[in-house]
Amino acid sequence: MHTQQALILALSFASAAFTSALPPNLKTRQNGVTCQTSDGSPDTGDVTDVINQLRGGGGKCPQTNGHASDCTTLVSHKGAAISICGGTDPEDEGMDCTTVAGYANQIQQACLSDGRAGGTYTIGPSQRVEVIHSE
Repeated sequence: MHTQQALILALSFASAAFTSALPPNLKTRQNGVTCQTSDGSPDTGDVTDVINQLRGGGGKCPQTNGHASDCTTLVSHKGAAISICGGTDPEDEGMDCTTVAGYANQIQQACLSDGRAGGTYTIGPSQRVEVIHSE
């Protein structure tokens, strides 16, 4: 029994050490978050502002851009923006904005590095939420 516990503990430490050794822009989390935080990522305070702006607005957040990036910027403030990306469907009213804000919050929490955060939450094979730098 003690050998099994020691092995589990050793594997846990090895896994944590491997994950922490990866650069932040290569970390993929099990909950759908892929971190892409760099020096060019938005300040976490600005990210919090856009999350709160999106959450406070309520309603639906449709993806309406069927060109090139397939991304629609939903909100932006100072250096941060939240976008929803994927295929467009004229019949689709979009996702609840509070749900999108929740995905953005998960990105911020998982990808925070040196006061900055950026990344993607993959919802499914054709839809994702991004926390990105805005001009």
